[in-house]
Amino acid sequence: MNKEEKIQILKDLVAFRTVNGNEHLVTAYIHDLLAAHHIDSKFVQYSDNRDNLVAEFDSGHPGPVLGFSGHADVVHEGVVSTWTTPPFAPDVRDNRLYGRGAADMKGGLAGLTIAFMNLVESQAIKSGKLRLYVTMGEEVGELGSKLLADKGYVDDLDAVVIGEPSGVSKQRLDAYVDSGGAKFTPELAAQLHAISHDQKAPEQHFIFFAHKGWLTYKVTAHGKAAHSSMPKMGVNAIDMLVNYYLKEKQFYQSIQASNPILGETIYAPTIISGGKQINSIPDKASLQVKVRTIPEFDNQTIINKLHQIIEELNRQTGYHLTIDITSKRPVINHPGSKIIDIAQQAGAHHLHESLDLPTIGVSLGTDASEYTRVNEKMDVVVLGPGNTTSHQPNEYIDLDTYDNMIETYQEIGAQYLK
Repeated sequence: MNKEEKIQILKDLVAFRTVNGNEHLVTAYIHDLLAAHHIDSKFVQYSDNRDNLVAEFDSGHPGPVLGFSGHADVVHEGVVSTWTTPPFAPDVRDNRLYGRGAADMKGGLAGLTIAFMNLVESQAIKSGKLRLYVTMGEEVGELGSKLLADKGYVDDLDAVVIGEPSGVSKQRLDAYVDSGGAKFTPELAAQLHAISHDQKAPEQHFIFFAHKGWLTYKVTAHGKAAHSSMPKMGVNAIDMLVNYYLKEKQFYQSIQASNPILGETIYAPTIISGGKQINSIPDKASLQVKVRTIPEFDNQTIINKLHQIIEELNRQTGYHLTIDITSKRPVINHPGSKIIDIAQQAGAHHLHESLDLPTIGVSLGTDASEYTRVNEKMDVVVLGPGNTTSHQPNEYIDLDTYDNMIETYQEIGAQYLK
């Protein structure tokens, strides 16, 4: 497959508007692409127009089972006027492909799919099995990977490569190192600052071998509406919610735990709402929060404390607070595992970057939380051609990196299953 064909596959995937829905557009496309290369695949349905896709190559010889995994959904494009070109009309300029999902993670998904096809067609897999997973609903709840895990599709995996974006442009590298979004040793941080202005490659990619878990939750205050001229006739849900928020914030500020690989718990209240009109006491207000978690202060410990705060407040007259929580576990993989060694060697051969895929722990989440929930023995490599423009206007992927990453994936598969 030549470079133009690889780029066309990426363009086709980016053009599908799969904002937390309609993932069948992508899974059907990849199903047909695999079929054109005489490779069978299977839909695993979640709901109407939303499904996962699984394909497998069995060498016929004993050996490990390796997964290639990418998700088909993307985040919302935001305000379209902030984009230079329409977000779902992929545009190539300056050796970059722009579009929503180009970095997160249709670049990785396309790369893994192409590598899977090339490995099958070249008969490079000599032992074990190689399996391709295309998941839905990763951005909001890891719904597809949960379904696959619950149905036993990852029980036998020895290792998985997840194609989430793991690169940073040199222009953003200093800021990335200092952002708190990843944990760096002092030595690696110094190396990264030193290479941030060199000309060897436009980006520096990493292997994420560990990432935090997460909690997302919504706290709702249920009050009683009244006319704003008679506030004592009602119960102001905003007052109730603010009192809860102050107690919650104090709790998070008190956490002292840290993980040597992942760092500290990260607390981020992100959405607050309440009230409908200026002359009415609001009968409902809500707070939504995203928390990145570590094993030393685990999800259940936080959940228990949140429930305790709510229960204590609800014992007060007029208080009625409720909470709805989704929880995903952290993932920590040993940095000296076979798959990481192979991936670093492959990256050195094909990516030609300043450093050969340093291993770091990060605050983001991936489908690995669900995969490792049912299979703790598997090793995890998060490695993808995208960068930190994910979730932003004018998201892009560097096309040389995209092409080089496909070669990297192919070498990983061939070496792990040789």
